[in-house]
This record gives sequence, C-alpha cells and structure tokens, in this order.
Amino acid sequence: MSGRMKRLSCLIAALAVLLPAVSGAQSIHFSGGLRNMHLWRGLQVADGVVLAADVNGGFFDDRLRVGLWGGTDFTGDYKEFDYYVSYSVAGFSVAVWDIFNYSPDLTFSKDIFNYDRFTTGHFIDLTLGYDFDARLEVPLRLSWSTIFAGRDLNARGYNMYSTFVYAEYSLFRNEHWCVDAGVGGIFAFNRAGEDGKANFYGHDGINQVSLKTTYRLKLGRYVMPLFAHAMWNPDAGSGYLQVGVDLFSF
Repeated sequence: MSGRMKRLSCLIAALAVLLPAVSGAQSIHFSGGLRNMHLWRGLQVADGVVLAADVNGGFFDDRLRVGLWGGTDFTGDYKEFDYYVSYSVAGFSVAVWDIFNYSPDLTFSKDIFNYDRFTTGHFIDLTLGYDFDARLEVPLRLSWSTIFAGRDLNARGYNMYSTFVYAEYSLFRNEHWCVDAGVGGIFAFNRAGEDGKANFYGHDGINQVSLKTTYRLKLGRYVMPLFAHAMWNPDAGSGYLQVGVDLFSF
C-alpha cells in the first residue's frame, strides 16, 4: 500500500470513530484561552503567547468525553494537535491522550499519520487521577501519567514508559479566588544502561513545584477565569511565571 493510501486509510478510520461519537454525544463543549507561554509537567513547551482550544462531546452526563485539543503561538514556532478520551466518576478519572506536537524546530516527523515509533511525532499517554474533594471534601488531587507508546524510547529503541506523578492541594478557595500548590516527580520503568537516570521529561526526581492563583472574573452571567502560575523545575534549574485567561467555555 502506498504512503498516500495509508494516510487516507488512517483518516477514514479516525473519522469512522469520531463522527459517530460526535453525532451521538449528549452534549458538546467548546473552550479556549490565551497564555503568555505553554507549561506542561515541569516543561516550558512554548515560550510565546499561545492560543489553545478544546472541543469535545460528552456522554453519560459528561462522565465520558471524546475530544480534540489544539494550541499554537502567533509566530508558528509552536503547533500541537491532540486527541483524547476521558472518563470520570466519583472523583476517579482515567484519560488517554494522543499528543502530537508538530512544531517546526522538532526533529520528529510532521506527518500526523506517522506512528512509526522511531520517527513519529506522537506519544500516547495514560493518566489516572483521584480528586479527594468529590467524596471527602479534602481539596487534594493526585494523578499518575505514563507514556506507553510513541516517541519515548530508551537508547536501545524500546519504550521507556516515562511517568509523571503529581499532587495538588488548594490552599485557599472562595467564590472568586483559588490558590493551589503542587509538586510533581518523574521517573521511567524501562531504561537501557546507556540512559542513566534520563526519561522523557528530564532526570529522575522532582521536576515541578507550582503555585497557581486563579481569579474568577464575573461579567454578568459570564465567568472569565484569570490566572498566574509560578512554576519551578528543580531538575532543570529553571523557573517560569505564566499568566493567562480562559476566554470562553460552553
């Protein structure tokens, strides 16, 4: 089968999954926001102003969601397009993300249909989480995220299963304000001898310490959250101050 036919087959397969999901959704959600940079799991993914958007279909009272997430900066230096499926109930959540960063400077393939583990720009991530506030009224959230496929290879070409574990606690909350503090650590399950303590995010240890303040700005019935997020990465010896606004959410 030619490369063009393979891409067409992948596209048809993706639409065969997405279109029935959208048409059968009980609700549709659309949100978007701006931030001065894109921070993720201790990393600065983009250093310019980023516009991000999310669209998803909700099922079973929105416990199950199937969606698309995308982000880009205004210079074209950062481009990302992701697919995801998530399910949440009674404080527990599980999500699978297909994350595709096709920014021009990355050395990986920019072909969205390329899933060859040695050249793909994709990586597939599984996240499990629990929100203690759902049942115990404790403002603590825990998550465990492991990359199980894609561009997360050790020196011998096998999946490294890099993992990010995060805990976040709300220090203060009222009608308008919320202050959250968090800490995240990283490691990998399957390293080759040549890898040392390296993983997808950096080196084993603490790679994120966060302090985030959010203000829920109310304009009539409309709510526009504004936030400032200070993040330190002890592993990389770096720190960032992110500011942003969630422009809309329907």
